[in-house]
Amino acid sequence: MKIVHTDGSSEDFYGLCEKLDASLNENVPSRKAAGLNSLYNVEKINDVFLLYDDEKAIGSIGLWLHDNETCELMRVFIDNEYRGRGLAGKLVAEIESLAKSKGYNKIALRTWSSTPYSIRAYEKLGYTLIPASKYKYTDKFPKALPLANLRVYMEKEI
Repeated sequence: MKIVHTDGSSEDFYGLCEKLDASLNENVPSRKAAGLNSLYNVEKINDVFLLYDDEKAIGSIGLWLHDNETCELMRVFIDNEYRGRGLAGKLVAEIESLAKSKGYNKIALRTWSSTPYSIRAYEKLGYTLIPASKYKYTDKFPKALPLANLRVYMEKEI
């Protein structure tokens, strides 16, 4: 296994984002109807870590820098056959280290209430649930607004 630092223009990252969409659309069916997809603004994600098993891209994580105070985990995905091995935790550790080196001391994320396995995984990594009102950056895509009640917000001091 190897981890590679790249950006949102990576073809392998695009492919993993498409797999992430397929997985999320199973768990959050109204997401697809709202026009949400993981490729939205993907080219603007400057920091991406990809996890490879030999030459096969099997996992991804991105870091979105909102401003000088807030950064966010984005597009976290591990292929189904590789889940349950702690690999997402390795990617999260890489991105947290990068965020800290960029001067951030807190990192946030958004996930879905219909993916309790991801909430549990983030809690094991030290993330805590926060109220939506505390989360500074919410969906601004008009079609996403009806899905706001399905969002779960979390953060961690790094």
